[in-house]
Amino acid sequence: MLSKAIDREFNSGYCFPYEIFPESVQAIIKDAKDTIGFNPDYLSTGILSNCATAIGNTVTLFNGSYISQPILWLAIIGRSGIGKTHPLKFAKKPIEEKDKQNYIEFQGLMQNYESQEDKKGNRPNYIKSILEDFTPEKLAESLQHNEKGILIFKDELIGWINSFDQYKKGGDQQKYLEFFNGGTLSVDRVSKPPIRVEKTNVNILGGMQPALLKAMASNNRSDDGFLARFLFVYPTNIKPNLFTGKTVQPIHVENYKRLILGLYDAPATILKATDSQIKIYQQWQHKKAKDCHNDDLETLIQSKLETYVWRLALIIEMMQQASQNKFKDSLSDASIYKALKLIEYFRINTLRVYDKILSSNPLEDLPINKIDLFNALPMEFKRIDVLPLFEDHKIKGGSVNRFLGNKSLFIRIDTRGNYKKKFN
Repeated sequence: MLSKAIDREFNSGYCFPYEIFPESVQAIIKDAKDTIGFNPDYLSTGILSNCATAIGNTVTLFNGSYISQPILWLAIIGRSGIGKTHPLKFAKKPIEEKDKQNYIEFQGLMQNYESQEDKKGNRPNYIKSILEDFTPEKLAESLQHNEKGILIFKDELIGWINSFDQYKKGGDQQKYLEFFNGGTLSVDRVSKPPIRVEKTNVNILGGMQPALLKAMASNNRSDDGFLARFLFVYPTNIKPNLFTGKTVQPIHVENYKRLILGLYDAPATILKATDSQIKIYQQWQHKKAKDCHNDDLETLIQSKLETYVWRLALIIEMMQQASQNKFKDSLSDASIYKALKLIEYFRINTLRVYDKILSSNPLEDLPINKIDLFNALPMEFKRIDVLPLFEDHKIKGGSVNRFLGNKSLFIRIDTRGNYKKKFN
């Protein structure tokens, strides 16, 4: 009975459970969907990442056994052109504005510093929270100057991953594995002073096309734990983005900005889980660990999800406290319940991603209507005879020839429009 109750309690289905957010954030997610067509799963992911970044090293959580930091590695999955980037850029606007203000202040301090003949005092530093185009040395310097930590943002994560070891062979991937747990950063430099950051906080957010997931898993990344550290969002509720001529209500934008700034200004504290919250986690963890025990992949996924439960509970709790402007060092039962519900959403999406990575079926890369069309086509056919089928599946014009030209699906028998499917 307990086993079924746990599954029922925390099952979130295939849609991001955005009820984990304060009501003000739920309002902006709904309004952005209705006005500018943002996918709620993508926008929710961006907001979650930016809230984690705003909290940074200021707040940690102790669960009775170890300390957790608000570090999230998040990847949204979707084919090109369906609207992945805009929701993420919208979510990071408040922090970008803060970075912009910090840069203006930095320029003023630099002008004052350069105007001094004797250059008294320390050279000013630009404190930046979001990194998009950077070298490993610039990453180290940003972490040195920003005690809260940073957010690595990439439209396409595969570009960032492919840049590993670009400047010096060996070590980049391993260094990021250490960042995942807030490890110490130590960099010895030839012509500059060494860098040492005792407690790092590196959040990662970006997009990925389904066809590139196999590349993300290559180069030992599926074996050394790099891939398993990502929480994936691979929604099935993608709809065409239809222009409305509307925009998100300013009150919602302002409320979101206020939340991010409130998290930035939150007092330093260690949240402490109560015995009852530890019991809630134990019931979930014991049940899921047993369910996954006989499957190597599910065991790997479960082990990383266990790490993320407390991180998400911390972030969810701090979002609620910041929305009310009432800060305390305790964790609510509601936050742990919401974290577990969110974890089950990520489990579903992560399994879908691994299914994609492990699959050798070329149909996996196609949208649903083309999969249905392929299945409806006879094993051998003449192009002109099946055009009504293409019409029924909303494939017209040049899309017909592009689909039939997919050599992983079809063999062109002759020049008279006769084709054969490669498999049934």
